[in-house]
Amino acid sequence: MKVLDATFLIDYLDGVDATKEFYEASGAENERWVMPVPAYAEALVGEGNLPNGDVAGARADLSWGETYEVDEKTAVTAGEIADEVGPGGPYLDGLDALIAAVGRELDAPVVSADGDLTHEETKKIVDVEEY
Repeated sequence: MKVLDATFLIDYLDGVDATKEFYEASGAENERWVMPVPAYAEALVGEGNLPNGDVAGARADLSWGETYEVDEKTAVTAGEIADEVGPGGPYLDGLDALIAAVGRELDAPVVSADGDLTHEETKKIVDVEEY
């Protein structure tokens, strides 16, 4: 199982080769791909904001993954992760911290190219795989 951040989803929709290569190298349809709802929303809202955006098409293009809802427990875990990263690490915004929290809840790596999630201080407390 792998948890996908918004950067991965947006890059995948934009046709970035590294995302498709990572998907294939990591088991493709044989792997469980989890998209936290906030990351999924960011990708779809971004698509909707494009002049020629196609939200229905984006949903179809991401249909190989499953969405994962966040709740109060996830929010608390996100705050705890931000606290664990501390002042010496990167600033994790709410979205990044929620995605990291989903990874912790599911005991699964977060897949990202985002500099805050892939920062060494973050990687000390959250399992992150870069694509």
